[in-house]
Amino acid sequence: MSNDRFWAWMNAMHSQAYFKAEQHYQEAMAICLQPKQAAFVAAKAREIRESWDGMGTVTIDETEAADWLPRKS
Repeated sequence: MSNDRFWAWMNAMHSQAYFKAEQHYQEAMAICLQPKQAAFVAAKAREIRESWDGMGTVTIDETEAADWLPRKS
């Protein structure tokens, strides 16, 4: 495997793992919290990721990894 293919693979795997982690916490909040509380937690998580950790939002909608996303109705 070339260096470029390795990093492309790693990026895809990390994107998939991040998406599943976000899906899991969203599902847990939907079960355990009121909608207003869940929205607050999601906003705080986004703030921590973007402001504290410097990680902007990344989407995989336009990549080969889009098949990991739930189908839009």
